[in-house]
Amino acid sequence: MLCRIFNIGNTHVQIADLEEDGTLSPLESVETAAFHPEDHKTPVMAAASVVPDLEKAMRSLGAFIVSPSDACGPVDLSLMKHPETLGADRLANAAELIFSGTLPALCADFGTAVNLELVDEKGRMRGGSILPGRMLLRKALHDYTAKLPMTGICSGHTDFPGNCTVDAIDIGCDTGAVGAVREILIEAERKYPGLRKIACGGDAPFFLKFLNGFELADQMFTLRGIAGIWKMQSAVTKSE
Repeated sequence: MLCRIFNIGNTHVQIADLEEDGTLSPLESVETAAFHPEDHKTPVMAAASVVPDLEKAMRSLGAFIVSPSDACGPVDLSLMKHPETLGADRLANAAELIFSGTLPALCADFGTAVNLELVDEKGRMRGGSILPGRMLLRKALHDYTAKLPMTGICSGHTDFPGNCTVDAIDIGCDTGAVGAVREILIEAERKYPGLRKIACGGDAPFFLKFLNGFELADQMFTLRGIAGIWKMQSAVTKSE
């Protein structure tokens, strides 16, 4: 094992080992609330984290952390207005877009939040969008109203009109989320004709029932981006 790779998200932590031959071997997925970095420590580690406390803990254990303030592998951030605000997961996705195929390209990461990252034909990150995922939309309705129940997400789609409150929430949240992404894609493809589109994240299969032209990446997509950034930084460090 060359390096242990961590993708620390809001809901889950993906863990994989980067082998000497360059392949990634998935280990496990742990709920973020139950993840203790010291239990997974190895001599060499690399991580992308959207959870500040876990990022701090990983740094204290000596892990390389994907960050816009450090080397970002192949991703050119020169056109970004505030690159220091970019999440590590978005940087890793942008890197894997560059590693994995033709540009311009867009990654839609369908998780707790729905993140879209766009890289132009010169490998420059141009930004993207962030919006609540399906569960966050439901949670917002539940937390900020007096009576609306918390409903779970499902793989299917409820047809309009919903004839009970739960159905109405499902239609509003699911159709609203898909429609928001669709409108963003219309603008992206107008500005970047021939855009390669990659989908990843746990909720991607639902969204791709309603969105055309995407390639569904496997669950290792963001992990490969983290590993690629680490390998490039490691090579630079060895040459210095």
